[in-house]
Amino acid sequence: MTFPLAGLLRVRGVQERVAAEEAARARADARAAEAAEQHAVSSLSALATQIDDPATLRAMAAARAAGQASLADLQILSRLRRTEAAEAEDAHVDARRELKGLERLEGAHRSRELEERARTEQKALDEIATTRAGRSEGSAA
Repeated sequence: MTFPLAGLLRVRGVQERVAAEEAARARADARAAEAAEQHAVSSLSALATQIDDPATLRAMAAARAAGQASLADLQILSRLRRTEAAEAEDAHVDARRELKGLERLEGAHRSRELEERARTEQKALDEIATTRAGRSEGSAA
């Protein structure tokens, strides 16, 4: 007899693989956002501090303001990506837990099937032995 929840087990397996892929993608997105944030920080710190005229001062102030606005956006994006990665990881853990529960049920089902098969075989062997023993006793008398 096949495992009655085999279809559900396959579905849960697919769901777990999809959740694992989404978690991996979310972690990669979070790493990319953090790298972009670090790049923005290093770019802002690399701006020249030598100011020769008022136009350069205004340009530098504008560049710093734009850079800080971009950095703030990147920090928000980075936080958002980390949150998404944590949620995706939680979803993967939940999907994995559901899959493992069904796999344990399948294992128990297979064990019961093997025990039943062994019992059936043992009964057949016992009956054969009893039948042969009866014939041997009958022919010896």
